[in-house]
Amino acid sequence: MDLRGKTVVLMGRFHGLSQAEAKAGLEALGARVTRTVSSKTDLIFRSHDVAGHKIGAASQLGIPIYDWNTLRAMLKQAAEASAGVEPGADEPSSFLDHASLASAADPDSLLGVLGEADWSAFVSERDLLPLRNRLQELERTHGVTEVHRFATEGIRSLGSTRLQHPFRHFTEIDHYAISPCGCYLATGSWCGDDYHRGGALQIWEIASGRCVNVLDRIQGGVGWPGYDNTIQWSADSTRVGLAYHTNHVGVFDPFGGATHTYPIASAQVTNGASRPPGWALAPDGRRAFIQSASPCAVKGCVVPLEAGDLLWMPEDAPPSHQYLLTEELPTEFGEQEDDDAGLWLEGVSWSRDGSRLLAYDAKRRQTFAIDMTTKQMRWLTKEQRQEAGVWHGASAVGGSGRVRVSVGSTGVTFHRTDTGAVLSDFEFLREPPGPRCVEHEYAFDDHPVNFALDDDTWCAAFEEGVVIAPSDRREDLEAVLAWSVDRRFAWPVQWGGLEIVPDAKAAAELLGDRGLGWYVQEYVGQQARDAEASAQAKGDGSWPPPNTATLDELFSAARDSVSDLSSNSNYHVCEHLRHAARLRARQGEVGGALEMLDAIPETDQRVAASADVAMILARAGRTDEAGVFFADVEAGAEAALGPYNVADVASSVGGAHHAMGDTAAADVWFARARDAIEPEANAWQNRLTIIWALTECGREDEARVLWARGEEWRKSPSTSYSVPWLLYLLGTGRLDMAEGFLKDWAPDWDWWMSPVIGILADLGRTDLLRLGPPDVPELIVESRYENALRIAEKRTRRTLPATPSEADLAALAEAHAELLKTPRAKRERPTELLIEQAAECGHLSAVLDLLGKLPSPRDFNGRPSSAFSALWRSATGQDVAPW
Repeated sequence: MDLRGKTVVLMGRFHGLSQAEAKAGLEALGARVTRTVSSKTDLIFRSHDVAGHKIGAASQLGIPIYDWNTLRAMLKQAAEASAGVEPGADEPSSFLDHASLASAADPDSLLGVLGEADWSAFVSERDLLPLRNRLQELERTHGVTEVHRFATEGIRSLGSTRLQHPFRHFTEIDHYAISPCGCYLATGSWCGDDYHRGGALQIWEIASGRCVNVLDRIQGGVGWPGYDNTIQWSADSTRVGLAYHTNHVGVFDPFGGATHTYPIASAQVTNGASRPPGWALAPDGRRAFIQSASPCAVKGCVVPLEAGDLLWMPEDAPPSHQYLLTEELPTEFGEQEDDDAGLWLEGVSWSRDGSRLLAYDAKRRQTFAIDMTTKQMRWLTKEQRQEAGVWHGASAVGGSGRVRVSVGSTGVTFHRTDTGAVLSDFEFLREPPGPRCVEHEYAFDDHPVNFALDDDTWCAAFEEGVVIAPSDRREDLEAVLAWSVDRRFAWPVQWGGLEIVPDAKAAAELLGDRGLGWYVQEYVGQQARDAEASAQAKGDGSWPPPNTATLDELFSAARDSVSDLSSNSNYHVCEHLRHAARLRARQGEVGGALEMLDAIPETDQRVAASADVAMILARAGRTDEAGVFFADVEAGAEAALGPYNVADVASSVGGAHHAMGDTAAADVWFARARDAIEPEANAWQNRLTIIWALTECGREDEARVLWARGEEWRKSPSTSYSVPWLLYLLGTGRLDMAEGFLKDWAPDWDWWMSPVIGILADLGRTDLLRLGPPDVPELIVESRYENALRIAEKRTRRTLPATPSEADLAALAEAHAELLKTPRAKRERPTELLIEQAAECGHLSAVLDLLGKLPSPRDFNGRPSSAFSALWRSATGQDVAPW
């Protein structure tokens, strides 16, 4: 990135670097560093903790914003320039004379040559291929000999050698590209159920047909299903560009060794687009064209990808910005059909020297070029196109020399072109029955050592060369595993070093404290403890387990599922814990209600929920127990009120006062709640919240008045409010109130209302399905009624608490067997559906077992949502939070 003459602002504090040091380094690169951001600012370097509103204000000025990693790279460049560091100053010493490899006529002669070699001077890029090729020649005539094992020990002594298994794609391969040098294949997969876990990019050495490196946990996965050209290489094959993380473009080190992969450089310039943009990596791998909105006639920009992350909104930049393209189209291009739309480039590529962008105009059936220095556009003749030498940065088909590559969605095959034989063949996404070789909540997710050798066999490969596998599968293992050297070259495992053991216990003994050895030892210990517990427990280990769990355990599981969530999820956490506290109070479980209340993270919601519990208990005649909760309400009610929660909190506090016998105080609180309804903001939510509290505390006549139709209430309540409200009325025996509400506000009887339809059918009151406001035409009412009857007829009625039948157990077992055949990266949604199925039939032990299989929650989706859904289904028979 050229900073000469650029005006730069440093935003925030950079760890280990003073503003003065940063300023001096940037000025050494020719930049002018100022303190304040203005329209004259060319770019910004920011620390990670700069406030969002400051970043937003700067981005709206169209200023590119770079992170700390970019600044660090720029300063390193300045320091090296001032120190006069020249690349290649220290030439490596010689490992051996390559001519001596060819002169060694047999294995013994070569063993002598290698015995005299200086292994400390071995350089894989210079020395490995000649040595490997000679050893392969000797293997064809002499088999695997002592020299192969000796060379393997030398290779393994290098710090960069490790055992690599190839089965790291957990979802289908969506994208692939062969490097320009013809030596490597990159295959990319999108994310599975867990977007945040990301996807994987596997790097294959084509000549050997082996995987040599895996870039795992690429945020958001590689590319997007249905989008092309999402993997592109630099011309020197040292960088690989990816469209990733939905709308980001980044360059990665294909031979890097990080467990969690981060880009060398990335750019997000599409203002939050929901899909990957069109893009083209420049031959140098340090720039990219990215299709994006802009104030120029040509839509898109060319951004640097040297290092770090770029956040930029091109549409807010001035047309003259250096990253933007041609401001106005030349007259020979003619007028555009829509001048405001501009020219969106399709099928963009680069000239091989990187000096021009090339694009095809489908309307005119001609190719034009944009000069990267002048930004001028001109049509190209056929001869000029050939002279430019189009650079695409990716290859979808082909191979290297004597090897041809075939890539499918779940497999990669390497063929020898001279004989047509299969060099190697790999099949992904297989799920053998039974447990994997080793399990751990974190370690073997970050380091996926388990892999499926076939449809029936789990194996585990550790970098140190230890493999858990059946002893008679050595040849099959040799066909897929490789020693990876410098994450660039494969070394055959049949030449030595592979240690095959039958189980995790034997692996733990060999690994000791090396690598993942400690976790393997932990797994072995846990297995022993589990086996002892299993021997003492009933059941034969089949699924579903014996149904011994209680509803109390499910309450605890639901509470625990939200215990570690961030404050971003507080709204949902508070809402569900509050409903759980109400449910426990209705069941007379005072201690259980208190557990739910204590887990509510927001003070105002804890006060409102305490008022709910006090109200429910007092109305049930348990005044003394209600008083314990009511004391917290009296102490915290006023402080709990805020600008947006008055209707919610005040109505519950008013209801608690009324239930405890203080009618005067209740009147005051209910008046405050009514005043906060605000018809234009959450009108029905606020209104039904107050109506519920009035009904619960015994002021039902006032509740009826409050839902009466008025001019300001032209819109009916949504099903998210009316369904739980009607279920509350029907569940507490207030059928007359339900009838009155339906006369005024009968909803559309669609599948969202099926819980209400089902209960009315059970009560023998399907006549209420005909009710509705008088201004609704009779034809519409009749049509809704018929639809509701069809829904009611398809309903399966169960008594509560539900008990699983033999048919239920068989159905659960069958669904679970199908789940185990599903790739793990795609199991989350099927697991959630199986939890629903288990909760419907009352198998709480199955529910709890499956909840533990869902990933640790990052937000309310996933495990928390499933836990509370199962709780509502099990306790009430409905997947609706009980009011």
